[in-house]
Amino acid sequence: MKSKIFIFTASLLFSGIITSCKQTATGVDKENDIEFDSITVNERYYLLGDSTNPFCTLESQFIYPSGYKDKDILNKLNRHFIHSFFGEDNISFIPKEAMEKYVRRYITNYMELENDFIEETKILGEKPHQESWFAYYETSSNEILYNRYDLLSYIVSVDYYTGGAHGEQGFNNFVIDLKTGEELAEKDIFVENYQDELSKIIVEAIASDNNVTDPAELESMGFFNVEEIYPNNNFYVDENGITYTFNKYEIAAYFVGKIDVTLPFDRISHLMLENSPVAPLVFTVK
Repeated sequence: MKSKIFIFTASLLFSGIITSCKQTATGVDKENDIEFDSITVNERYYLLGDSTNPFCTLESQFIYPSGYKDKDILNKLNRHFIHSFFGEDNISFIPKEAMEKYVRRYITNYMELENDFIEETKILGEKPHQESWFAYYETSSNEILYNRYDLLSYIVSVDYYTGGAHGEQGFNNFVIDLKTGEELAEKDIFVENYQDELSKIIVEAIASDNNVTDPAELESMGFFNVEEIYPNNNFYVDENGITYTFNKYEIAAYFVGKIDVTLPFDRISHLMLENSPVAPLVFTVK
């Protein structure tokens, strides 16, 4: 395994290690034959550069395609991966540059708390504890979920705290058609007017996962109005079916957490286009 280590320092206020490591997606069919690299970051910055002060921590692992038989598709994949992880304003950068910019922006934004920290120290007559609300963190990563039949599914996850009662999390799924390099949306795989029927199937699946026969019972378990649960385009595909992810607060109270619901293809095949990029999984794969 080849690796490179990049060390950079921003204004001498923080330093860290970015490692780049070549890898392959394990447990996947060789049919897609995509090569992946990864960049890993572990950064910490103390307010005012003092190690006795509260600090922020940034841990990030970014996996991105580095090799594929079709170079145009590879370029599209790279832009999509960078966009989904770092944001639209970074798509013109190579992965290492995008990561460096991401780290510097995170530290710079955290440094804006320093005046508040100074003022609170004056008010309290002592420094706030390192475990106070000034102690920010962010953990981000992406993961390849499926890589067969000219389809590539992956997820981007982030867990962060920026003050308040608790941290937040976010999970975003993506499916790429490797024949075109384009992201697939619901409209690309479902027939017209699929929403109401698919909504019903999703609610029934969530009820089954929670061991209730009447979906209305979900509302006593922290779910919001079940009649307002609809497909949200946040899905991935694999041989098990289509899995939807609903993030915290999206369809249920915070304590319920993230909700993943898998819909087997045999349950939803009547709603799916027979000529979509997902069709080989639905109608031919056993």
